[in-house]
Amino acid sequence: MNPMKSTWLRPARWMLVGLCAPLIAALTDPVSDVRARTVEPAFTARVKIRFSKNATDRRLVDKDADLILDDSARKLIVKNEEHPLDVSYDAIQKVVFDVSTRMRGGAMSQIVGGLAGAAIASRHVSHYWCYVEYKTPESSLQSYLIEFPKETSQSAIEKIKVVLGDRVTVAEFPEQEAAVEKNTLKDLQSKHDLKIDKKNHPLPELKPDKALVVVVCPPLAARAQGQGVQYKLHANDGVVAVNNMGTYGFAYLDPGDYLLVSQTENASGFRMTLEAGKDYYFLQDTFMGAWKARTKLSRHAKELVMYELNGAYFSDWKRK
Repeated sequence: MNPMKSTWLRPARWMLVGLCAPLIAALTDPVSDVRARTVEPAFTARVKIRFSKNATDRRLVDKDADLILDDSARKLIVKNEEHPLDVSYDAIQKVVFDVSTRMRGGAMSQIVGGLAGAAIASRHVSHYWCYVEYKTPESSLQSYLIEFPKETSQSAIEKIKVVLGDRVTVAEFPEQEAAVEKNTLKDLQSKHDLKIDKKNHPLPELKPDKALVVVVCPPLAARAQGQGVQYKLHANDGVVAVNNMGTYGFAYLDPGDYLLVSQTENASGFRMTLEAGKDYYFLQDTFMGAWKARTKLSRHAKELVMYELNGAYFSDWKRK
């Protein structure tokens, strides 16, 4: 070998080794190898989704689905054959979390039947709702309703808050529902005719000099829509709305202090102050009673109640 050539190559070799040494160390270092292969896992949850049966049947149904929050793709994905969702984080306009409570009902109590079925149906369950409003590529606003299991609801709230920040709201209201002595209601003995209007679907609108009260009575299942006893809503001395399961109504009240009460076999409600030009949203939830369904009045976010209203029929009622 040419001694001059060997001498010239020797520094070049050591320079190459020096440049490659950090890369070799990284590739052979087990800690670095783990870091390179570790990817933040997507948040996943088994959920239920609530949506209208089809374009001609507004009744709401509940179906199982799989939710994925994919940070790498920056997408919220819900996998369900009938009502899937695949929306980017940037397209989501707002998310509202809310909780409602009612008796279980549903298919299981029907399948079991008898006393055991009644026991299943009578259990109180809480629904941890997640309302999502997003913008489509055509710039129209769409809504989607998800129900998280109780055990994953808090982690879902925390995760979605991290992802979406101030676009997330958790609904909280000061009113605390309490039992009301039914015989103290001045309009207790009033009688009403109720027709379920499946053709017209009027929507409530604000009035500057009145307080708007919107109330929906969700059915235990879509097949129960329009069935059951009348659910009356009392405002101080008079009935201002009457529902069946699966119907809705609204009333315009003078501003002031009110005792608002939902009444069937029992009476449930709370006191609150209503202001002119403002809107208030309520659910009349259903529970098992001795002879008739029992009820509980609860205040909720506008988004949740209006979603339920869009899946309900209008209650066309009048005093006899």
